[in-house]
Amino acid sequence: MTGPPPGAPPTPASTPSDRAYFDHAGLGRLRPVAAAAMRSALDDALPHGSAGVGSLFPARAAARRSAAALLGCTPDEVAFVPNTSTGIHLVADGLDWRPGDRVVVFDRDFPANVRPWQRLERHGVRLSWVPMREGGYRLEDVADAIGPAARLVAVSHVNFATGFRLDLDAVCALAARAGALVCVDAVQSLGALPLDVAATPVDFLAAGAHKWLCGPPGTGVFYCRADRLELLRSTPTGWFGHEGAAEVSKGPGRLRYDLPERAAAAKVEGGMYDLLGMAGLAAALAELTGVGIEAVADRVLRLASRVTAAAAGLGLPLVLGPDAPAASGIVALSRPGADGMRMAEKLISSGIQVSTADGVLRISPHYWTTDREIELLLGRLATLKP
Repeated sequence: MTGPPPGAPPTPASTPSDRAYFDHAGLGRLRPVAAAAMRSALDDALPHGSAGVGSLFPARAAARRSAAALLGCTPDEVAFVPNTSTGIHLVADGLDWRPGDRVVVFDRDFPANVRPWQRLERHGVRLSWVPMREGGYRLEDVADAIGPAARLVAVSHVNFATGFRLDLDAVCALAARAGALVCVDAVQSLGALPLDVAATPVDFLAAGAHKWLCGPPGTGVFYCRADRLELLRSTPTGWFGHEGAAEVSKGPGRLRYDLPERAAAAKVEGGMYDLLGMAGLAAALAELTGVGIEAVADRVLRLASRVTAAAAGLGLPLVLGPDAPAASGIVALSRPGADGMRMAEKLISSGIQVSTADGVLRISPHYWTTDREIELLLGRLATLKP
């Protein structure tokens, strides 16, 4: 991968000098290259109708290659979806469930990775819950939840509120012993932390692009391991889901309805999609892979560690504790008697964009966060001092 070397100053988005952005766990700041690509598509292609739209189609192929490089998989194992929920539903609604099957879910996980599995209970599927302890999860609890009837482990790589990162290698090993599949909600890690599915054998993965990928809302990535695609028996279809879809006619006035389904994850993409969004996502992914995910993760974790140390020095209550090493880009704060919402409101009113989740304050820097923004945040954290 080419791009700035590790430690090189990031290229920031345009931000007023008295404001700072720390809300990538909520809504990632759209990258300027993505906005420019979308603007170009809107101004230069769409006004020319069908003749102009064709110039936008290569963006999807480029985005697929970049996403595959980011995940360490083949392009045929990548599909694009509007959001994380859609990707998870492809698995929850697509597998051939049997009464007595069990799905392992995690307490205090985001609803998008719980409700699709809960709905399976009407078919006799049962849920096994992993408890949250001190803002995170213990592997022994995961092992206890995975029993002989476990069909799938539905795990979030990083908890959306606390920032706790699970050891996916260990989870995959535990699941493999039971013959269970692993489906990952990676919306709080993809784009900020490395995840090589060639080394970490998850079966399915979904992530909206509007957080750490810094892409347009309404775009997302779905990964399906090649030898698991046949397990998804009930998936949406459309003209694009078939081989040779671009050649829709055998001859004048004769359409083809006998095309075979694509033997690739892209078969779930259906028909027309968000062309503007895909143009933006392709640009954002190209920039991210150009920098290199290892360099991105190094800076994200260093900035999160710096925020954690500053909060601890001010006596602010860290959900994961002051001695816990930064494992993701989320630094979570909570104070008895002063919930995360009130602390967030104070920071937001002072020009620091943060967010709240599950009652805690989330501070989430990215590779693109500048040193000036960090200094601004650290100065204003003192206003939260107990």
